[in-house]
Amino acid sequence: MSEPKFTQLTPQPLWTAAVDQLRELIDTGAIPPGTRLPGERTLCAQLGISRVSLREALRVLQAIGYVETRPGAGTFARVPDPVEPEQAATWFENDLHVVELFELRMLVEPGAAALAAARRVEDDVARMRFAIDQMRDAAARSDRLATVAADAEFHRVVGASLGNDAVKSLVEFMQERSGVERRVSLSVPGQIERAINGHLAILEAIAAKDAEAARLAMLHHLEDAMRFLRQHTEQHRTDKHHEQRRQR
Repeated sequence: MSEPKFTQLTPQPLWTAAVDQLRELIDTGAIPPGTRLPGERTLCAQLGISRVSLREALRVLQAIGYVETRPGAGTFARVPDPVEPEQAATWFENDLHVVELFELRMLVEPGAAALAAARRVEDDVARMRFAIDQMRDAAARSDRLATVAADAEFHRVVGASLGNDAVKSLVEFMQERSGVERRVSLSVPGQIERAINGHLAILEAIAAKDAEAARLAMLHHLEDAMRFLRQHTEQHRTDKHHEQRRQR
């Protein structure tokens, strides 16, 4: 009889439970949109988590559109704007901000991945793997917002794992700014699977401490997302043209 093969278990971080609870409270109207959330100390006490976990949760909620931070005023609940696959082509074609953000990410994140491969520790690899598992599970449940959150978390963990606070802050800024981009791009059929495969390639290179492979995997991942959205845009334009011709 062969020995059973076990897989190392990774405990669920507290911030993920905080995200789920706050999402549910906002979705059910227990926290109406526009409501100012309690202060950090109060919210930590009510949720039973640390400030670090709370900040992680709020960062994720902001990325998927459930909260917004107003400087000097606090953090407020909101309901994410609905995003449909057909919106992606028009949005990508007309919003220059999307292209600029992708360009910034392609300049920064491949280098961050290379450094992460050189400096990461085993806990970093476990957190990246957990984010991929979360993304896969959320996709299986058709929970697009949780999928978006897990996608952003993977990239944030990569940025945090190289031990450079300046790079970590820049990567976190990009993840927050790309919340709408993620919600739209991951609504395109097939893009979630492509993103997960890209994350797995990045993880494999970082786990192997192969800096050049990690750099290339991240670059290819971002280039692939950009190319896939362009193809979707072109197909949408062609389909729209054919539909207009049929209606004449």
